[in-house]
Amino acid sequence: MILTRTPRLVAGFAAALLALGPAPARAAAPVAAAPAGPAAATFAGPPGPPQGPLPQTGCQLADGTATCELWAKPGSVVLPGAATPVPIWGFASTDAAPATVPGPVLVVDQGARVTVTVHNGLADALALAFPAVTGLAPDRVGAAPGGTRAYTFTASRPGTYLYEAGHTAQGARQVAMGLVGALVVRAPAVAGRPSAYGDAASVYDDEALLVLTEVDPALNAAPLTFDLRRYAPKYRLINGKAFPETDVVATDVGRKVLLRYVAAGVQPHPMTLLGLDQSVVGQDARPAAYPEAAVTVPLQPGQAVDAVVSVPAGPDGRRFALLESGGQLNNVGQRYGTTVTGVSPQQAFGGMLTFLDTNPPPVSGDHVGPTAANVRAAPDPASVRDAVTVTADFTDARNGNSVVDRAEAVVDDLRIAEGTGVPFSAAAFGAGATVTGATAALPAELLTTLSQGRHTIYVRGHDVAGNWGVVGSTTLTLAVTGAVTTAVTLTPNPTAGTGDVALSASGDDSGLGGTVTGAEYFVDSTGVTGTGTPLTLANPGTAATAESGTLPAVVVAALAEGRHTVLVHTRDSFDLWGPYASADLVVDRTVPTLLSGAVQPAATNGSTGSASDPTDLRINAAFTDPTGGGVHSVVAAAEGFLDTGGADGTGFTFVALDGAFNGATENTYGLLPLSELTGLADGVHQVLVHARDSAGNWGPLAAVTFTLDRTGPVTSAVTATPNPTARAATLALTATATDALSAVTAAEWYEGTDPGVGHGHPMTVSGTAVSATVALNGFSRGNHTLRVRARDALGTWGAPGAVTVGVDPPNAIFADAFTAGTSAWSQVVGTVSAGSGQLVAGTVGYVVDATPAAEPSVHTAFDLTLGTINPQTATVTVHQLRNAAGNPLAVVQYRRSNGVNQFRLGLLRPAGWAYTGWVAASGGTVRVDWSSATAGAATLKVGTVTVGTLTGDTSGYLVESAALGLVARTATTSGSLSFDTYASTRYTAP
Repeated sequence: MILTRTPRLVAGFAAALLALGPAPARAAAPVAAAPAGPAAATFAGPPGPPQGPLPQTGCQLADGTATCELWAKPGSVVLPGAATPVPIWGFASTDAAPATVPGPVLVVDQGARVTVTVHNGLADALALAFPAVTGLAPDRVGAAPGGTRAYTFTASRPGTYLYEAGHTAQGARQVAMGLVGALVVRAPAVAGRPSAYGDAASVYDDEALLVLTEVDPALNAAPLTFDLRRYAPKYRLINGKAFPETDVVATDVGRKVLLRYVAAGVQPHPMTLLGLDQSVVGQDARPAAYPEAAVTVPLQPGQAVDAVVSVPAGPDGRRFALLESGGQLNNVGQRYGTTVTGVSPQQAFGGMLTFLDTNPPPVSGDHVGPTAANVRAAPDPASVRDAVTVTADFTDARNGNSVVDRAEAVVDDLRIAEGTGVPFSAAAFGAGATVTGATAALPAELLTTLSQGRHTIYVRGHDVAGNWGVVGSTTLTLAVTGAVTTAVTLTPNPTAGTGDVALSASGDDSGLGGTVTGAEYFVDSTGVTGTGTPLTLANPGTAATAESGTLPAVVVAALAEGRHTVLVHTRDSFDLWGPYASADLVVDRTVPTLLSGAVQPAATNGSTGSASDPTDLRINAAFTDPTGGGVHSVVAAAEGFLDTGGADGTGFTFVALDGAFNGATENTYGLLPLSELTGLADGVHQVLVHARDSAGNWGPLAAVTFTLDRTGPVTSAVTATPNPTARAATLALTATATDALSAVTAAEWYEGTDPGVGHGHPMTVSGTAVSATVALNGFSRGNHTLRVRARDALGTWGAPGAVTVGVDPPNAIFADAFTAGTSAWSQVVGTVSAGSGQLVAGTVGYVVDATPAAEPSVHTAFDLTLGTINPQTATVTVHQLRNAAGNPLAVVQYRRSNGVNQFRLGLLRPAGWAYTGWVAASGGTVRVDWSSATAGAATLKVGTVTVGTLTGDTSGYLVESAALGLVARTATTSGSLSFDTYASTRYTAP
């Protein structure tokens, strides 16, 4: 601990502190004027004597033992400025005694065997701790609720000790709630004089125990749930009392006073004595080797310090202030008197402040102030113009029976310090323990500072023993500005300024006890009260009523565009006009405009709608209500008309994209059914759109357009080059496709039966020109009609144009080397593979080319590799020329006889099939020549071997397709054979 010596405080501050103490009966006249403070207390009887040593309390002493009992229980304390007693947990000396903060003082002699038994009347376990006592193990279990726990130790060292709630789960909260106290171990006397530590340095005449604690009412209201990190004490107490209710230390000139400090709270407290030094003689029951003088003794939580003060000889009646110099010397912010507007209130002294008094007040056993009853205010309700009188009874008959010497009233604010409120007057004050019918007049200057409504008047009495009693109260309903006006509404609002505006409001004086007698309104600025436009009361003369009126169209029309304020106030039966309530009236004459608009789709064929609504055209439109006169409305509605506008509000409805019309800018859409387009001519049409704002202004019609196009493109100038084809491999097919309203996006050609739109052969489109290269190898000899048609952007196909082409087919019919697998072939039958660039077949599987077109002469060639094939007893067909029905006209067959590979040719004639003989060959390039004629013929060559030629009447047959692969077999085979480089021609062999 660091002791501090500070310069003496200035005389004015010291004088102010001295003026705060209880005025002694024989007090000397002050040497300087003190600041305004509490009225001086009055005490009956002669001055009290010095208080001398502490009496033996709290324990029963016998034969070197001390038996002490502590009852822990809930309780309450009355604190300055608190409307109700504050709950505490404290100790009592008996089961019947109330709990106090701090607990009973335990006084024992040095060397005694001490037993302290705690009786737990709380809802949680409770242990006791004696921080400076040696030989006592910490107790973390304690006494269960309703149980007891005993603690025994030897008081081996004299001095001052703290006892407090111990180390259980709720121990910290129990300490903060007030479960603390002091233990004093007396030392033997020195030369017949009491001594703190049994030495001459600590002898004394008067002894004062000062237990320092704090109170945070928020913790005390909810001790088990309060967040201790938010602990912020509002009261600082000495022996459970805050100034001005602290007890003085009674002494006299020429005497020595032992101050026993115990810091029992949870915050540090530096204690300063003004005008005298303190000689610190011990700490935590350990004597100082060399006593040290100090003005300020700093005390940490849990610490105990003993200091001796020598009161000098001199004039009797002096007082020396003892205070917490590093803390707040106030009680929850109490101030002197009533707050005056514009004047900073003077804060009242409070907290840890007392006096060493050489002329102490008389000794009294009364420590409780008088109670108040029958508190009332009249008139109630009252207006600020009335004289309000508070009446109350005060008695101390059951609280010490001291004389009630004064009383006071405060309004709403218990932070007003005791002794500085509005005084009561009664002849019985100072005459007895009971005063009835005392009155206090609330001054007009106080009433004018109060707000309108209900107020609480607190009263408290004071007795000659220096005690202020607990407060009593009553309520006063005060009318300051008249009835309250609420719910001012204007309809319509916003308005375009073209019609009446209805005004409605509510007037209410029920909270003040009066009735509503009138109401009026002003526009933009208030006039002289009573000169506004009157409103009609639905129920005049009642406490609350509806009010209504009209702003005529002529008045509204004269208002400039912008925001205007309509102010309404109400008069009550006290003839007071209440405060204005207002509502803004928005006058908006600016119409909404179109920001952007579009039809989806922008062009339609009458059957194609928007992507989101396929049966409708969707019209997207964004509208805004521009600011005019500093105001704008919200867009409230939108509509559209097809081609021709109609009366406002009769078009087809638009919907807000976000689901609600509630913004100054709104994205909207409307749906126009495709059925509405029936009967309209193809061409460009318009949808006329506009919006209405919430003021009722319709904007101008604005057009968004779309194209109706139900006619497909016209195809003309269809040409084919060359024509006739003269055995050319391809021809160029061209045409012109035009559409007056839409772009041409696709074209196709077909021959013969119409395959249906979109299923012809695609053509290239470039603007209005369409073209395609047509391969002629699949056409038969003769005239062919090619038809061309086009589609526009709306999906409408036009009628076809045609050209007749004289086709003389080219020599080549078809060729493929299987580099792209079998994709070039018309059909794949059975199981084949072509991943290696060859056609491989191991079971029945083959490919078909359907390019031949009624061919009278066909030449084919292909490479055949026998590979791993084992035909066993089977005859295998590897190639066929077929008619339109898919039946064979000529076949190439293979077998193995006696290990020799053999081939033969088969030819269909009217009388049936004719075959060549089997000829040995091992594969290679296979060539077939076939012709349709009365004297037709077919020839087969395998590699370098000519197998043979067959003749006959084949004039009834034409080739329409060819098959290649393992086309057929007469029995089971194994292994596989492969094919490659197939080609077919009409005129010359490939």
